[in-house]
Amino acid sequence: MKGLKGDLVLFALILSAVAHFAVMFYARPRVMVSVVRSDVLAHRKGPMRVSEAAPPPDILKMDVVQDVEAAKDAPEAAETVVSVPSVDLSLPVPEATAANVPSAPAPEFEVPVAMESPPPVMVSEAAPATQRAMPRDTISAATLPPASSTHLAAPKSSDAQGLPLVPVFRAPSVAAMTPPAPESVVEEKIGVDETESDTPEFKPVVEVMEKVSEEVVKQEKEAVRTLVDVPNAAELASHVNVSVSKTSSAQYTYFRVKISPNADLTTVPKDLVVLLDASGSIGKERMGSIRLAARKSLRSAANTGDRFNLVAFRDRFTYAFKTWQECTEASFDAADRWLGNVASYGRTDVFATIASVLTLPRDPTRPLIALVVTDGDANVGVRETAEIISKFSALNDGLVSVYMYGVKASANKELIDVLTRGNRGDSFIFDGWRWKAGSGIEGLAEKFRDPVLSDLRIVFASGCPAESYPRLLKNLYRGETLEIVGRVPAGIREVAFSLKGLNGRNAYESFFKLPLDPAAEDATVASAWGEERGIDKKLR
Repeated sequence: MKGLKGDLVLFALILSAVAHFAVMFYARPRVMVSVVRSDVLAHRKGPMRVSEAAPPPDILKMDVVQDVEAAKDAPEAAETVVSVPSVDLSLPVPEATAANVPSAPAPEFEVPVAMESPPPVMVSEAAPATQRAMPRDTISAATLPPASSTHLAAPKSSDAQGLPLVPVFRAPSVAAMTPPAPESVVEEKIGVDETESDTPEFKPVVEVMEKVSEEVVKQEKEAVRTLVDVPNAAELASHVNVSVSKTSSAQYTYFRVKISPNADLTTVPKDLVVLLDASGSIGKERMGSIRLAARKSLRSAANTGDRFNLVAFRDRFTYAFKTWQECTEASFDAADRWLGNVASYGRTDVFATIASVLTLPRDPTRPLIALVVTDGDANVGVRETAEIISKFSALNDGLVSVYMYGVKASANKELIDVLTRGNRGDSFIFDGWRWKAGSGIEGLAEKFRDPVLSDLRIVFASGCPAESYPRLLKNLYRGETLEIVGRVPAGIREVAFSLKGLNGRNAYESFFKLPLDPAAEDATVASAWGEERGIDKKLR
């Protein structure tokens, strides 16, 4: 029995081993292969493909970076590369064209006004606020819009070279410019009661006059004096800071008075005309730089409510617009198109051009500022520097503030310096590379950007026999300081004077007494007085 059990156990083991091997070598391979093949067939993928992905955008490129939204609503400006037609501008214009305007003799101040290009005249309302227009550094030619039906453009014709021309416009006669019959007006004052005045209201001329009318200039000067010389002007002393310094000699005490405005004086709207020397002595490179600087300066030096005009001058001169233009995006674009056609050639009549600013209407409530960009090389008309200075200064008599920018180191420094300092202005002469000749224009324009008091007048007290300069004071601008140098006989203990000026239509006046004994010592005052006295002699 024991042997039988052992045999059964052995047989069971053998049977188990056979079954195991049968599963390992026969059944298992068939099951696994079937599963694997089924899985592979169910997840079969196509062949691998290789392709290039599009590169990410370059954030440094200007066509990807989005422009920053301006903080204020203002016209944009950008640098324009304007293609000027390749035309020989030195060729004479046929007599049959509208641009053939003969030059008149310089003593009569004839103003040829043939347009070099026909930008339309914009008509818009002036905003009363004084918010600055936001400048832009460059101008895009693509942004120049075509003239629209809202523009009042003069009828166009073409010259022999195919360039569009604008007929010469005519100014109204002197009789038409005479102010209307007297009627009472209400003078607006700050800090004083409103009172009625019997003075007739002055009506400025609307368009640029064909030539200088001494009668109209006289009326404009009288209108300014009428506004300044009112008996109930607002008090000025609390709106300005005044200081005095001195130096003494055996016979005289020399003094320097400095006047700067406080923040409470509001900026008043102004009229700005930019006169560009386009004669052959300027050259192509300087002309390109000047055009770009003029575009920038119009925007950076303009405040909301300001008006502007442009002039290109040679032996004749051309106004871009026949009326003052409001500072709007449309008018700036029109000015850009006009500037793009200004090229340098011909000779220069400096005196007739500067005198032409008196053909512009002067609103007595708005300071009129002329920025003249030139080399001062007068080779037509009045050529003597002293004669140009004296004749213009006598005719202008402070009506227009003149700033001048010399485009090269060899510019006529005497003309530029003396004429401006004698006519309520300032000057700057550039002595760098010619292709950057206009780079300082914007900086000079910043000085007269924000006028707060115009047409200033100083009258010394009878007990203070002072000899002071300049005789015609500059306008007072925000951020700028007005200086007056003078001398009094030794023994005079104080400088006493009345100072008056206009803030728009509002007149200001105060009487100042500045003790000399405690005044700070300034050794440069005597030499500054001598320099200003020399300039005053050249003005006469």
